[in-house]
Amino acid sequence: MTSSSSVQVEQQKIESSMEAGINAVTLEPSRQAVRTAAGQRVLPIDALRGVAMIAMALDHIASFLRVGLQAETYGGQPAVLESWPHWVAGLFTNIAAPVFWLLSGVSVMLLETSRKKKGETDWQISRFLLIRAALILILDLTVCQVFWNGKGPYTHVLLSIGLSLIGLSLLRLLPVGVVGGVSLLTLAGYQWALPYLAAQYSQTDNFWQALVFSYSTKTWPAVEFSLLGWGSLMGLGYALARVILNPGAVKGRALLWGGLGLPVLWLILRLMGGFGDLTPYTGAQPWYYFFVMSKTPPSLTYLAFNLGAAAVIFGLFSARPAWLEKPPLKWLVLFGQVSLFFFVAHIVVYSLLSKAALAVALPLPGMAQVFLFWGLGLALMLPIASAYRSLRKRYRILRYL
Repeated sequence: MTSSSSVQVEQQKIESSMEAGINAVTLEPSRQAVRTAAGQRVLPIDALRGVAMIAMALDHIASFLRVGLQAETYGGQPAVLESWPHWVAGLFTNIAAPVFWLLSGVSVMLLETSRKKKGETDWQISRFLLIRAALILILDLTVCQVFWNGKGPYTHVLLSIGLSLIGLSLLRLLPVGVVGGVSLLTLAGYQWALPYLAAQYSQTDNFWQALVFSYSTKTWPAVEFSLLGWGSLMGLGYALARVILNPGAVKGRALLWGGLGLPVLWLILRLMGGFGDLTPYTGAQPWYYFFVMSKTPPSLTYLAFNLGAAAVIFGLFSARPAWLEKPPLKWLVLFGQVSLFFFVAHIVVYSLLSKAALAVALPLPGMAQVFLFWGLGLALMLPIASAYRSLRKRYRILRYL
């Protein structure tokens, strides 16, 4: 076999593994798709998504066990922080939602790139995305709703993601630069409007107002993730993926240093009183309230702080890819590769664990129980996620899950 033929065969194998393995909350690249001949890397993306998954799991098991991890504000209402283990854990869990949304857009670009190389049309790609979005909506309104056992109502993040995916499946027909520009303008305009409109729309009784602009736990479905506030992150992720997948533009160390720009932006905005932040810090508050920002509606300070941390983590993973081949980071990659399945399955697992824990009433402090059952749930999810990943390789129908 000639050298040219070898390269072509290897390229075909890699593209095949990418297509077989793409499956996330929108889609995730497979573990085998570490690189294409152009230097495309996705393992760090999987690992970062895995970080978001375990952070989300910690937040949910705490809610199931009736333990508060608040380190953010809602609707401009003052935060009520508990002892430092609670709010420090809450700061960690805050990284989940921004990463979840941004990488959903990144994954759409990965799918598009892979399928276009196989000759699929834009309509075929959008049709796949629309089917997947419909499945996301069904899972959210059935399994997730039924098994939710938190101290508050289930706020249907998958509902908002599914609807945003429908929008992106159409918006992606425009040039990538236009998608990025529209998303950036939407995010900036939303942040500018928040201080003027949040009081009117926060905790509204109108489902559509909550879905598009703010939030509400009074409606059904309850909504925490508005389309304008969070959907723009998916569009930005889609555009950002073009940069990430460019081998000449992205290096691990460059990403690491570039990621430090977002914390700098966060610090400047926070010192200025925030942009879109309904709870600016005042000197009369304890120092740690400086890190407590508006999650719902999402402020630019909240997004910059958490995405800055995510960018640094991604830069580290990209600079040291060998780390991702060994436990425990290898487990993050696994969770990130099956994130939609993980999301649905972890709600079932933690719901059952929390019911058992509350029935037994262990003589342990609340946070000790949270970390105990968080770790136990993740341990149970490892073989479950691994088995599902193996099944997905055998049955093509599972590419939608």
